[in-house]
Amino acid sequence: MSLSAVMKVSLQNLAAQWRQNKRELPARLWRVARKRVWYHCEKRIYVYEADRVLALPNPNRLRRDRVEDLRYYEQTASWQLSPDAYQATARRRLAEGEHLYTLVEGNRLLHYAWLQSCHTRGEDTAVGQAFFPPPASSALYDHYTHPSARGQGLFFEALCQLLHDVHALANTKQAYIYVYGDNKPSRHVVEKIGFHYVGSLIEDRRLFTARRYAVSAGGPFRTALLGSTVSTK
Repeated sequence: MSLSAVMKVSLQNLAAQWRQNKRELPARLWRVARKRVWYHCEKRIYVYEADRVLALPNPNRLRRDRVEDLRYYEQTASWQLSPDAYQATARRRLAEGEHLYTLVEGNRLLHYAWLQSCHTRGEDTAVGQAFFPPPASSALYDHYTHPSARGQGLFFEALCQLLHDVHALANTKQAYIYVYGDNKPSRHVVEKIGFHYVGSLIEDRRLFTARRYAVSAGGPFRTALLGSTVSTK
């Protein structure tokens, strides 16, 4: 095929793609606008009691507090921090007594996670609220599996390993984990392991008004709107 013919085909493909994108633009704009003015956001909260941990398997595959493993950190999702920013965040967390868990294979960081051994507040700006767990609580958070390693059960294995470490902590009675309501794969794993659902932090937005509230699954559920006093429901 001659150069002119190749250029003609390329221009035709570009024109066809532009026409397709033009047709899809209103729908894309509507989806973006809807997320800003009409949506339901739920942060679900789960707990696992430390005295039940020994019934879980313990693969013990992840390394603990090996910050050097973060040299293999990749930004594979738009919401993730850049490598430099994440390493700075990790150093701050470690200095505050939190624990990093990593699994590296073939020069790739397949999974990372964090354990906060003294968890007193779970705050989320997306729903504009905070949850206050009871004393002697830990938190498992910031789990991420590299796209190339998904579907291999790494999230399940990591949760089990971190829960065993929670059980070994002195003066710790339970561990909490937070999952967005629309994250069905993570919810499935969390519930399969045996975490109990305790309540949700919710924001409902309709046009230019927002309603933020908490729903308990039963029992004490201490929450507060960000910037306000604590409430019990």
